[in-house]
Amino acid sequence: MRQPFRYASVYITLLLVIEAIIGLLLITVTAYYHAILTGYLSEIECRSVHGYLLNIYIFGAQLILTFLCSLSMWRRLWKRRCTPNIQLLLSIWLFYSCVIVASGLASLWNVYRSAKVFENGAETSLIRGIDMYYSCPEWKLLWDGLQLHKECCGVHSYKDWMNADWMPQQEDNDNCSTARGSNGILAPYTCCKRGCESSTNPEVPGDEQQPFPSFSLDSIHTNGCLQVFCKALWRLLYTQLGLALLSLKFLIMLCFLTKFIMQRQNESDGCCDNLGLTDEDGYPLVVVKYPANVRCLVIGDEDLASDMAPEGHYCNCEDSAEDDCEH
Repeated sequence: MRQPFRYASVYITLLLVIEAIIGLLLITVTAYYHAILTGYLSEIECRSVHGYLLNIYIFGAQLILTFLCSLSMWRRLWKRRCTPNIQLLLSIWLFYSCVIVASGLASLWNVYRSAKVFENGAETSLIRGIDMYYSCPEWKLLWDGLQLHKECCGVHSYKDWMNADWMPQQEDNDNCSTARGSNGILAPYTCCKRGCESSTNPEVPGDEQQPFPSFSLDSIHTNGCLQVFCKALWRLLYTQLGLALLSLKFLIMLCFLTKFIMQRQNESDGCCDNLGLTDEDGYPLVVVKYPANVRCLVIGDEDLASDMAPEGHYCNCEDSAEDDCEH
C-alpha cells in the first residue's frame, strides 16, 4: 500500500506504540494501588478486590499484545498491494480493537460502581480488626503497620479504639482520667505522633496496667484510616478512567486514519475495480492504472473467440501512464 501523505506510516506506528504504553501504565498503576488497598483488608476482602481488578489487568495486557502485534501487521501491509482481502483484514482489526477498548471501559465502569462496596468492606474489615487486635496477631501487625505508615488512628477516628469491646468501661475510664487529667485518651502507640509521650508506662505490671497508654489529643493522629483508604481508592479509579479514555481517544484517531488510508488506496491504487463510471451505453467502466512503458491491448467482444488480438489493435503507452489507449 502507498502512503497517502508523508510519514503516514510513522503516525500509525506512533499511535500503536501509545496504545501499548497505555496498557502498560494500566497494569502498573493497578498493581501499585492494589498493593495499597489490600493493606487495609483481611484475606477474604483481598480476594474480592482481586476479582474486581482482574479484568483491569486483562484489559491492560490485551492493549499491549494487540497493538504490539499490530506493529508487525502494518509493517507487512505497507509492502503489499491493496486488495479487498487487505481491506477486510483492516476492518476486522479495527472492529477487534474497538471491542477490546469497549470491554475495558465496561470493566472500569463496573469497578467504579463497586466503589461503595469496597468502602463498606474496608470499614467492616477494619472494625473487626480492632475487636481482634489482641486475640489475632495478624490484625495487630496490620493495624500497627497501617497507623504507623499512614499516620492515622482508628477506622473513622481515634474514638474507635476507646469503643472496642475489650476496652475498660466508661466509668473505669473516668476514674483513670481523674488521675491522668481530663485529656487522657486510650490508643495504641502507633497512633502517637513522632516525639509524643504517654502518661502511663506500658511496662507497669499488675492490675494497674491499662491495655493502652494514655495520650493527650494533641499528641495523636485524629484522622481515621478509612479516609486514607477511600482517597487511595478514588485515586486509583480516576487514574484508570483517565487512561482508558486516553486509549479510546487514540483508538478513534487510529480508526479515522486507517479509514482515510483505505479510501485513498481505493482512489489512487485501483483497490476497488468499479468506481461507478459508465460509458454511453450505460455499461460500467473499469479504471486500470498501469505504469509507464507498457503496451496495452484492447480486445473487443468479437475478438474473444480468437486466441490472438488482430494486428494493429494495440497502442503504445510509453508517453504517459495516464493517456488513454487509442485503437
